[in-house]
Amino acid sequence: MLDPSRIRNPVLEQEDNLRDPAVLPVDGGYHVFYTRYSNRAWVAKENWSVASVFTRDFVTFENDRDVSPKGYASPGDPIRWHGRIVLPFQVYPIPPARLCYSESRGGSNWSQPIFFMPEANELSWNTRGRAIDPTFVVDGDALHCYFVGSCDTEGQTADQLAHANLLGHAITTDPALKSWRILSKDAPLIGRSKSAPDGVENVAVFRTGDLWTMIYSEGLANQRLAYARSRDLHDWQLEGPIDIPVQPWMSAKHGAPFIWREGDGFWMMLMGEDDAGRTTLGFLSSNDGLQWQAMPVR
Repeated sequence: MLDPSRIRNPVLEQEDNLRDPAVLPVDGGYHVFYTRYSNRAWVAKENWSVASVFTRDFVTFENDRDVSPKGYASPGDPIRWHGRIVLPFQVYPIPPARLCYSESRGGSNWSQPIFFMPEANELSWNTRGRAIDPTFVVDGDALHCYFVGSCDTEGQTADQLAHANLLGHAITTDPALKSWRILSKDAPLIGRSKSAPDGVENVAVFRTGDLWTMIYSEGLANQRLAYARSRDLHDWQLEGPIDIPVQPWMSAKHGAPFIWREGDGFWMMLMGEDDAGRTTLGFLSSNDGLQWQAMPVR
């Protein structure tokens, strides 16, 4: 069991900017996956990769390395599916952004990227023709994939972007992950709103009692967390924002949560951006998955 009294925020920081955390608990510790973004040149392929580091306690970390080639980003939930571990992510930043995954037997060594669900790039509401931020959720014999597409926007204010991110939903029972049924074919599952005219991204889905809870990044320019609830992973009721205490490492904005249950409670790794534009990863805890407490700052 983790000892929260030893954990301090931000739990993981480097010279590189760290984004999009995901966690795979294994015997003896945790593989932490994240996007490594280097050199602050957003459009350069060589500045992006999916990376991994191992920790036993979220205090010390070892074996930090890239697990993807350059030009990939945004690891989602690593899940166990038909005898192997599958880690979804995306091509980035060279367009078109496409969904892919890698496979592993134990969580340490990963295959080359395997592309899946190319039809996500061709949806009518995904007018920018890109698919990013895949999240996998296993429910019995079915595997759900929540993903993000983008549309152009008009009339955005100066501090907002010229596009909005919209959430899609697909499902499969195919062990090989080749055949998918897109459930959000005609309209996104979650789109633009008055509170987030530039949309949503980076969802985390987990079980809370007899309901599923989705916590996601609401907004892009002024990003924060919001949540929704569902009984079946198909129909979602939007519930509004989640307030968490703001600390210096996340003073500008925060998002891209990853959440897992351990023991009687829940843990969250979260991306934070400070006032200088630096992104690091922090740690929060919760008894119910909705009320969150941040670990103390170093």
